Amino acid sequence: MNEFVKQSIDGRKIAFSNSYELSSVYQKKVDELFRKIEEFGEGCSDSLEFETKFASSPLNSEYTNLFTEIASNCKCIIPDVVETKGKSNGEVIMDEVKSDLKYAVDDITMPARRKAREALDSKIYDSPLGNIKQASNTVSLFKRIFKK
Repeated sequence: MNEFVKQSIDGRKIAFSNSYELSSVYQKKVDELFRKIEEFGEGCSDSLEFETKFASSPLNSEYTNLFTEIASNCKCIIPDVVETKGKSNGEVIMDEVKSDLKYAVDDITMPARRKAREALDSKIYDSPLGNIKQASNTVSLFKRIFKK
C-alpha cells in the first residue's frame, strides 16, 4: 500500500482511538470498518486518488455514521472544549463530531494537498509562464542587490 494512503487511513483510525474509550463491541466495529477501508486503499496509487475516491464511496458514509454512533455512546477521553450553553446533548455531540472530523480530515489530507501543490508548481515552472516568473524573480533579486 502507498505510504501516504496508509497515513490517511491511520489518521482516521487514530481519530477513534485517541478520542473515545471504545467498548469491545465498538472496537470490533472499528476494526471491521478499517479492514474494508484498508482493502479499498490497496487499490489506490496515491493519497490524492484515495481521498478523492473515498470521499464519494459508501465507506465514507459508514465511517461518519460509526464516528457519530461512537460519539453518542462512548466516553470521550479528550478534554471537553465544546461550548454547551443552551445546547441539547445531541447538539453538543454533533458539534464534537464535526470538530473532530474537521481536524482529522485536515490532518489526513495535508500530505495529498501538499503533493498536489508541488505537482502544480512543477508544471508552472516547466511552462513558458514559469520561465517568465523565474525571470521576474531574478530581476527583482538584482534590483534588491543593486538597489535600483
